[in-house]
Amino acid sequence: MSILTMEEKELLKKATTLMDELLETLEVMQDEELVRDLKAAIKEAEEGKTRPLKELISELGLEGEI
Repeated sequence: MSILTMEEKELLKKATTLMDELLETLEVMQDEELVRDLKAAIKEAEEGKTRPLKELISELGLEGEI
């Protein structure tokens, strides 16, 4: 016999996942260097300063490894 219904278990699982995600977000937000790096990366992406992943893999000689 279970104390919780299947629906309650699913809701509890979703709430737990959300709490984990919120805690991780707060952890990232406290790391000033990481936040700066993320903002810089977003700006570069918005400016089109990106390249295809396949090109980077090839440049690093990682074909077949990734």
